[in-house]
Amino acid sequence: MTRLLLPLLLLLSSCSVLIEYSDRLVDDASGRTAVVTKPASLGGIIGFVAGVPLDIVALPVTYTIYAVQKDEEEEQLDPLSTLLFPSFVLWRTGVLVIGAPLDGLEWCFYRAWARPVADRDREPEPLTGEGAVEQKQ
Repeated sequence: MTRLLLPLLLLLSSCSVLIEYSDRLVDDASGRTAVVTKPASLGGIIGFVAGVPLDIVALPVTYTIYAVQKDEEEEQLDPLSTLLFPSFVLWRTGVLVIGAPLDGLEWCFYRAWARPVADRDREPEPLTGEGAVEQKQ
């Protein structure tokens, strides 16, 4: 039982890391190819659509939470993220379930090998700051 509890607690304690990672999985500027970004985006769409019925069922609860939050803090309130919470969770889940394994495979077989070759062609940048050693002229 404790073998399953510790990984679950570690996973739940780092939700912001998972959200940032799922954003990078669908971002073309992150260095990932279309082999990762397109299927991950499709997984997100499927997850979001699958969550719409859950949004409808959970609407009494999510609307109550939204109403309480609206009374307390009006400026920073986003009604969509509260009312469509199940869809947003399944959207991120879809991105991670499809994108993360493809990202791991792409990193093992492509990015880990392609980037060092490109880095070897580039001139090394001189060190500056505290860790730099002054050269005598």
